[in-house]
Amino acid sequence: MPYKAGDEVIVTSEGVNKVGVVLDRRVINKSSVYDVLLENRSALVMLNTSNSMRNYINKNLTEKLCESGQIQSTIPYKDLVANEQLPHLDANSAGKASW
Repeated sequence: MPYKAGDEVIVTSEGVNKVGVVLDRRVINKSSVYDVLLENRSALVMLNTSNSMRNYINKNLTEKLCESGQIQSTIPYKDLVANEQLPHLDANSAGKASW
């Protein structure tokens, strides 16, 4: 089941687990990729759920901790949406043209 915007997830980044909220989901080459806002207010773009990557959404920990309610994110996602304060993340916007 794909994650949707607002879902809390656990992101494993170089062996460290962090809590985050999905901001966006896209399908690229028949694979879902996600933009995730982490609790330290940094963001990771184009994440997937493959644990062969350096940074990925950890499906097992997400299911055990987030979906069961044992861990809840401190990111006020609904407030950010209501006040139009979500960061705009676009992996394609970086580069010379964005300066």
